[in-house]
Amino acid sequence: MFLFTVVLLTVLSGAGQAADGHTYRRTDPVTGQQLLCDRCPPGTRLGAHCTSSCETSCVPCGPGLYTEFWNYIPDCLRCDACSDHQRVVRPCNGTVNTVCECEAGFFWDQHFCRTHSQCKPGHGVKAAGTPHRDTMCELCADGHFADVRKMHAACVSHSACKTDEQLVMPGSRWHDNVCATCDHLTLKGLVDVFEPVLSGLHIQYGAPIERLQKLVHRRLRRKRFGKRAALRRDEGPVHETSEEVHLNLPSIVEESNLNHLADRIARIILRFQHRCNGSAPLTL
Repeated sequence: MFLFTVVLLTVLSGAGQAADGHTYRRTDPVTGQQLLCDRCPPGTRLGAHCTSSCETSCVPCGPGLYTEFWNYIPDCLRCDACSDHQRVVRPCNGTVNTVCECEAGFFWDQHFCRTHSQCKPGHGVKAAGTPHRDTMCELCADGHFADVRKMHAACVSHSACKTDEQLVMPGSRWHDNVCATCDHLTLKGLVDVFEPVLSGLHIQYGAPIERLQKLVHRRLRRKRFGKRAALRRDEGPVHETSEEVHLNLPSIVEESNLNHLADRIARIILRFQHRCNGSAPLTL
């Protein structure tokens, strides 16, 4: 295989043999005469060598074949086919080989196209991935975040609350500041306010948003009515399947980060309600 490659490259380039790029030297096997033969142009191959009485004969390359340089090779080269997750940038046309490139969302990694990496929570895109390079990520600086709900988000500054809003929950490296007005003191309003945080937790931990909401609601009830009352309300009027009950009460959840985060959100909601003087109690 190595010998064939060397011979093929020598034939294509004519190193040490050609008077110029369009000719090559050979010895006539009949007369022994040294001849200077014309090479075949790109898109063709050698049909027959020149002789003392005939010029070089060239044959066009057929479909799916090509030659890119002036040559005297006996067979045209086969056009390359794009592999998985590649697209054709330039089709093979007889004089140039197929040019392939990784499709959107992939980059070339030595032998195949790989999916662009997703930045970890708290990290944003420093340089977007290209067909030739993977995504480059960086840790978001203090006061900045990369929205974990977006696949390729860059680090941006935390948003400032509007003049009629209060800061309910400071932003982190993976979510923005949570701002609200006292008009949000309804169950639906607070769910909407914390939706980015709950969605981010869903992405990071794989827990359904409904499950996270139930964890927060239970802790609010527990802080207001006590643990036993909260559990009774969980197990009473709510019609759940056995699987949903299992998801609500396993010890693994009680020991996870979700439990701590649900407690934190519940405390934040209660403090916010307390700050809204004269507002109606939150209906759970």
